[in-house]
Amino acid sequence: MSETKARKTHTPLSALVFRTTLVGCIVLGAVALLIGLGFYTGALVKQYIADAFGTTQKAAMSVLHGSDSEGLSREAMRIYRALSEEERAEVGTAAYRDRFSALETGYDYENLVNMLNEHRKSSRVKDIYFAAFDADNGCVVYLADPGGDGETPRALGDWQPIDRRKLERFLSWDGEGMLYHIGRTEQSVWLCTAGVPVVSNSGKTYGYVLADVALETVAAGMRAFTLQFTVALLLLTLVVAVIQTRRMQRAVVRPINAIAEAASIYARDKRSGNASGGHFARLNIHTCAETENLGDIMAEMERDLSEYEADLTRAVAEKERIGTELALAAGIQTHMLPSIFPPFPERDEFDIYATMEPAKEVGGDFYDFFLIGSDRLGMVVADVSGKGVPAALFSMIAKTLLKTKAQTGLSPERVLWEVNAALSENNEEDMFVTVWLGVLELSTGVLTYANAGHERLALRQNGAWRYLERTGGAALAMFTPEDLAGMDEKYRFHDRTVQLEAGDAIFQYTDGVTEATDSSDALFGDERLLDALNAAGDAEPEALLARVRAAIDVFVKDAPQFDDITMLALKIN
Repeated sequence: MSETKARKTHTPLSALVFRTTLVGCIVLGAVALLIGLGFYTGALVKQYIADAFGTTQKAAMSVLHGSDSEGLSREAMRIYRALSEEERAEVGTAAYRDRFSALETGYDYENLVNMLNEHRKSSRVKDIYFAAFDADNGCVVYLADPGGDGETPRALGDWQPIDRRKLERFLSWDGEGMLYHIGRTEQSVWLCTAGVPVVSNSGKTYGYVLADVALETVAAGMRAFTLQFTVALLLLTLVVAVIQTRRMQRAVVRPINAIAEAASIYARDKRSGNASGGHFARLNIHTCAETENLGDIMAEMERDLSEYEADLTRAVAEKERIGTELALAAGIQTHMLPSIFPPFPERDEFDIYATMEPAKEVGGDFYDFFLIGSDRLGMVVADVSGKGVPAALFSMIAKTLLKTKAQTGLSPERVLWEVNAALSENNEEDMFVTVWLGVLELSTGVLTYANAGHERLALRQNGAWRYLERTGGAALAMFTPEDLAGMDEKYRFHDRTVQLEAGDAIFQYTDGVTEATDSSDALFGDERLLDALNAAGDAEPEALLARVRAAIDVFVKDAPQFDDITMLALKIN
């Protein structure tokens, strides 16, 4: 009940479609608004600049030809430049303006002001005036200013600082394009100043007709455009979202709900054991290619699942059978290896102990020890190529042959030759086995051993462990006797002897010991094995093997075991 309630609280697909469509339209509309607003603003500002520039061009013609503007400019700038810094700092005072009062009462000044005022009234500019630039002090000097709407006219000779970039833009104009500059005033108002130079007949610029355009109207136009666009966008978005949601309900939502309901019935029938099929094949969806494909895929999945369940049932039964057989094989293999210790309670000349830990259920390693008559002890440690059941079968054959041949009294060398001949015959799978075979004469302590590609024997004498020299020899079943006879001496089998005294011990193993690998793929190795043996000191064989196994576990930590681990130790009493 709680799961059904939690599922019903999820947002329906139709609501998600509506919401997604709505958000998508809004985002798209916002992007379109920004782009449109940018184009609109750019066009509007460009129009204002063009109007202001055109007005200054017309006014410049009036200034040039309607009065003696050049004489007025020359005289006013002469007075201005004659002022000291202290006198120029008095700008706006009565004393400052008295210096230019004679020019303000002249006909040329009044005519200029009137002409400029007429041009201002017939245009959209905020203010238009005639001025000159003082590049040295970075300021503009007003020569005639009629004043704008609500603006106090500047008196003749008044000056004010000007932005250096604005000054350089006007002074360096090459006559191409429109001359203007946009910037903020001290009142943080965006203002566009357009203008043209007034040039005398001699080609000298003696003043500029400048017009100011306040861009507040542009901002007002942007606000109006944004409001209208947003309202239209919201209405259009709502209509599109409703239409798209209805279309998606017919094409997607309803078919998906039908598929979900069929899946729910399918699951319920499976739980109840109802074997009826065709839950999805009966849907008959034909709204769009995707939902139709989904219905077909679900119908095919239902058929495949039915077949898979049947196959899985058979596979589980087969796996259980194989598991049972593997467990039986592992038990047989374990019981074929000597596992009762001490193995010869009546013999106190030596102690012997061995272990084999397969990497899988059954392994390819094996060990063996057995009495040959009353005075000799045979010992075998071997490692078959490969893992699992094939290696286990091959190991049991090799173990039986080795023990049988050794108990006839043959030397280790001859045993290996004869077993190699038997194993290499009809070896279609190309399997092989490395073998160490030793025979200890209990009455004298002489150990005779031969090696078929196996690990070096470790010997403890005089209180320290060391490795004996490898005796060579190829692995059994790798070469036929004929091939082996014609090969180099190092591939053949040879007997070696070593004299053991009371307290001496030997240790033989398979490569699963030295090739035990940690999580970083480092190997346990020969040196760590020798260190573990020396750390165990004069331990009895069982304790010795336990100490070596503990050293391996500490090294590999949680890394999995990849190879069989077999060890055999013997101590002379």
